[in-house]
Amino acid sequence: MRKSVVFLMLMFVSLGATAIAESPNGGMLKTCNGTLTCLACDLRHYEGLNAQCEVFGHRHSIRLKNGDYIYFLENDHSTDLIKGGGRHNAQIEVTGFYDKKSHTIDVQSYVIDGIRTEWCADHERMDMCAQNREVQTQSSK
Repeated sequence: MRKSVVFLMLMFVSLGATAIAESPNGGMLKTCNGTLTCLACDLRHYEGLNAQCEVFGHRHSIRLKNGDYIYFLENDHSTDLIKGGGRHNAQIEVTGFYDKKSHTIDVQSYVIDGIRTEWCADHERMDMCAQNREVQTQSSK
């Protein structure tokens, strides 16, 4: 009986810890490292696949080291990433709320070539203001 009570208490504590790590919409804040790539371009080597990026444009996502893909939730935070910005096959680190069922991330920030980009409320766009503020703060110390 005593073991059952302890087990149940541990189970409730672990469930509570999981709930804290989740956002209200069920996604979990996660950082993903991989390659910024166009899925259709990556799949072109399959015979019979009709990838037409030249006609319809590239739609970039993150290719993880294990070959899985994570897609960007389309919004004002991810527009430039989806378009690729000429950065096909660049190494990228993306932080955002991740939904594992849809393999989709709602981008909060990303790092390419050591440069961090995140949402700037002043400019109402993704830019490097936060990184510039950090550099200015460090140089004034």
